[in-house]
Amino acid sequence: MSPLGRRAVLGGYLVAAIVLIAPAPAQSAAPSDPATAVAVAPLVTVEPSPEPGEPSQEPLAQPPPATNYAAAMVDAARAAVPKGVTYGIAVLDLRTGQSAADGTEQFYSASLSKLMLVVDMLDRDVELTPAVHTLIDRALGPSDDDAMNSLWVRFDGPDAMTRVATNLGMVATETSDDRSQWGEVKVSPAGYTRLYHHILTGMDPDDRDVIVTALSAAPPVAADGFTQYFGLLGGPLNAYAKQGWMYYGNELYLHSAGVVANYVVVLMSSQTPSAGVARANLSSIAAAVSTVVNQVTR
Repeated sequence: MSPLGRRAVLGGYLVAAIVLIAPAPAQSAAPSDPATAVAVAPLVTVEPSPEPGEPSQEPLAQPPPATNYAAAMVDAARAAVPKGVTYGIAVLDLRTGQSAADGTEQFYSASLSKLMLVVDMLDRDVELTPAVHTLIDRALGPSDDDAMNSLWVRFDGPDAMTRVATNLGMVATETSDDRSQWGEVKVSPAGYTRLYHHILTGMDPDDRDVIVTALSAAPPVAADGFTQYFGLLGGPLNAYAKQGWMYYGNELYLHSAGVVANYVVVLMSSQTPSAGVARANLSSIAAAVSTVVNQVTR
């Protein structure tokens, strides 16, 4: 996004976001709770020793634990983080519910709040007129700030952030000091995986299609002229994602959060180099994730 705003710089007018949810530590998760449960090793059953004269019994065989590919992706991504990049990474395996996260737990959302607002709108069954549908497409695909400003004012943006984060248990998500700045919504990689998990497993299929179709149509250059083919987009990964970028002081908040095969992958960062270098940095992290994805899917 182009520099603009009182403290944060965004294309268009930025507005706020809200939620107070205590941050949770990064962890791997077991299928019982896809985003937060700690993985537990399988129990081993041991039979008592047989009495004299009784035939011995073999211990019950236990299945080997499933490979945590989410953790493998996070490990690969962490190893590829360039020096000087503040990063946050989270991956959720949609098949097994296993998840992993690493790095900084909270960032300014930049345009990632746009997807949160659209989820709240669709979950509340707002009237999806052609004009509203067009605004959603513009906000999610080319990341049009003017479209977001219109949706934010019309569909209760600040409270929408509270509702969606509370309803989905999006950890480490909270309001900005200035409710008028939607780019300053605070989000976490682990919390954001819950948003995609809800989109893909909890939403009405027609509503899900609205979101996935819009994200899949993201053009190489955004409405404000920023190149948004970085991270999960524009590389070897066959992914759809919501991209985010925002200058705050001398920091560029640059994010790529989306779906690759059966995995939700969230890459967040704050960086100080030029936009081109920052995009290349995030793309190198995504490329490391792609090596693991290719091993799993081939």
